[in-house]
Amino acid sequence: GHPGMSHLHDYSAAKTTGAFSTPDSLRAGGTTCAMADDTSAYWIPAVYEDGERLLPTATAHNSLFYYRRKGAPDGTSVQPFPDGLKMIIGNAHASSPSENPQLGEDIIFKCGPGSSTDLPAPPTRCDSGVMVLSLRFPNCWDGVNLDSADHRSHMAYPAGSRCPESHPVNLPRLESFFRYGVGTDRIGEITLSSGPYYTIHQDFFNGWIPSGLETLVRECINAMVDCGKNPSI
Repeated sequence: GHPGMSHLHDYSAAKTTGAFSTPDSLRAGGTTCAMADDTSAYWIPAVYEDGERLLPTATAHNSLFYYRRKGAPDGTSVQPFPDGLKMIIGNAHASSPSENPQLGEDIIFKCGPGSSTDLPAPPTRCDSGVMVLSLRFPNCWDGVNLDSADHRSHMAYPAGSRCPESHPVNLPRLESFFRYGVGTDRIGEITLSSGPYYTIHQDFFNGWIPSGLETLVRECINAMVDCGKNPSI
């Protein structure tokens, strides 16, 4: 509700994300995603190398979002994201790496574009010339609140192989990947519009066309089928 008060972000998917967005306004504005039904809003702080802006355009796929089954044992049905769900991963206000404790676990830096070593901080060099930033959101919901004061408390990670009793509704696990061209020489200092690298965070605001997400959850996640990239729905 405060236009212009935030630090700079890079946005994906919904084309009209703003201070007064609603699920309906996101859907009405269209999407940059290959899947037309994904009109959700995904955003991440702007990234810099030695003070020069980097855009996540190192490959043809500048941002990728994977929806997976996690912490849902056999017999558990994963539910689609409720309309209008909001959540944040990471800590934009961290004053040290320890204040963003998911670094190296659910928030990782690595060289890409494919698999490589997960790192808690930016790599010093990438032979591929591509640095990847990946974030894995919590996927257990309290079943009541679409948001919370800290944008986190209504969500939790699975405890062991299932969602905790306090957050019993299993949702898709959202994993994000952003790819930055950094060249093959030594990488300079990576900072963010929010501050040092350890202030990394990401926001998600669900604005999917409900029928599209419901179909994917039913026919892919709950059917235990790998539907591949951008499946037809």
